This record gives sequence, structure tokens and C-alpha cells, in this order.
Amino acid sequence: MRAALALCGPVMVTVTMWAFQAPALHDLGKRWDPGTLNLARYVIASAAFGLLALALPSGRDAPALRPSEGLRLGALFAGFGILFTLGTVVGNPVTAATVSAVMPIMASLVTWAVTRAPPDRALVMALPLVVPGAVLATPALGAEAAGGGNPVLGLLFILLAQTSWSLYSLSVPRWMPASTALARTRASVLWSLPFHIVACAAVWALGIGCTDPAAIGEGDGVLIAVAALGPLVLGVMLWNRSIERLGLPTCALFLNTVPVIGAGIAALFGSPPTGLQLLGIALVIAGMGAAQYRRRGTTEGRPTLPRS
Repeated sequence: MRAALALCGPVMVTVTMWAFQAPALHDLGKRWDPGTLNLARYVIASAAFGLLALALPSGRDAPALRPSEGLRLGALFAGFGILFTLGTVVGNPVTAATVSAVMPIMASLVTWAVTRAPPDRALVMALPLVVPGAVLATPALGAEAAGGGNPVLGLLFILLAQTSWSLYSLSVPRWMPASTALARTRASVLWSLPFHIVACAAVWALGIGCTDPAAIGEGDGVLIAVAALGPLVLGVMLWNRSIERLGLPTCALFLNTVPVIGAGIAALFGSPPTGLQLLGIALVIAGMGAAQYRRRGTTEGRPTLPRS
């Protein structure tokens, strides 16, 4: 029991942190504009990675990137953060958590478009379940009009965020081949900061839901810090460590719990899932679970990753 907990505990912490961020950002978005909210999270994450680099030599081994590579790396990394924050703020938190589980399909499609490598057959076979499930998990257009939300637009932003993350994941091993996961993540966060600053300035210049200081809650600072340190720092580090111990196919199976955990956390924040959303969650879990179970038999061993 203890051995199983030691192996599976870290990846479950990661999955919980990743499921937590969508409802948390949606709740914070009622009081904070998405630009300020996103910038605050990544400034906190940058400070945390800076401290980790001082404490852990493995965080300082990244070779200097050429400015062109660094800017492209930062743009893709920031693209995910900015688009995901927009998607969770303007969309539905249950939808955001549900669609997070289909990241492997988006990564396979993006890889196909970039490298011409055929998409994973098992993932393609999951589409008849996953697509209807994502649709059912998305409330009707205008369902949150009273609160200024748009679930369909939020879904679009999240899918674009997944595209940006997939492109980033393809690029970072090529630009930083000999670096540890910690060093790669630290460099990515730091190079992304200029883009987060520009996005925040654009939000303020356009007057898009600017933060009202009078509406800020007493616990918002703590919630923002947890939404930064949990998913962006602790979650990433534990995920990389879990891949080393369990292998990517096994860890990917745990991602299927994101919609369930996310729906439960969303309910605590005052956004309980509807019956149709629960049905959509079940379809997505069934499709992704079956696909990733099939992949376990065809994926070779565990990937060899540098220890962070």
C-alpha cells in the first residue's frame, strides 16, 4: 500500500493541481481581468523557479538560448498560459476541466500537421466518444450571459491553448536538448514574461474587464499564489518525476481523472456540473481511457529523461 502510494501519490497531486486551476481561475476572473491575473501567476512562478535554480544545480544547467529561439520558446509557452486563462475566465470551469483530458489527441494532431507523422490510431478511434463528450460538457451559447461568460468562446480559447502547448512541447527538446526538465521549465517561464506583460498591457489598454480594486476578495492573493505555485511549479515538477518512475503511458491514464476532480472542485466554487455535463465527462473519460489503455501495449518502455 505504501509503495503504491509512493509511486502514484505524486502524479495524483499533479492531476489535482491541474484540475484545480480551471475552477480557481474562473472564480478569480469574476473579480480580476485576465491579463493581470495571468501576469501575476507567471511572475510568482518565475520567482519560484529562480529560487529553485539557486537551491538545485540542475536548474542552472540550461545553455544560453539565441534570442530568436528564446522569443519563440517564450511565445509558445506564454500562448498556452494566456489562452488557457482567457478560456477559463470567460468560459465554463467544468468544460475547461473536461477538455483538458483531450490534450493527447490535440498533441497527436499537431504533431501530424508539423512532422507529417500519422496520428496515433488509438487516439483517433477515441474521437467518436470524445467529441460528443466535449460538446455535452459545454453549456449552450449564452448560458452564462448574465455573468458575462461565453462557454463556446472559452472552449475555443482552451483548444487554441492546447495547440500552443503542443507546438511548445515539440520545440523545446530541439532548442534545449541537453537540459533537465527543471532548467527547461525555468527558461520557458522567464522567456514568456515579456509576452505576459504585453498581453496584460493590451487588456488594460482595451479596457477588457479591468480589475476593480474594491471587488478583490480578502483571500484572492492566496488563491492566485496557489494557482501559480500548484499547477505551474509543483505540478510540473511532480509530473516529470512521475514520468521517470511510471512511464508516460501510465501517467497519461491519470489525466482521465482531471474532469472528475475538476467538476468536484468547480462545485465547491459554486459551479456544479449539469446532468449533460456529467454525461459528457463520462464519454470523454471512456474514450480517452480506452485509447490510452490500448497505447500501453504499443509504447516502448519508459522514456529516458534527464533527472531534474
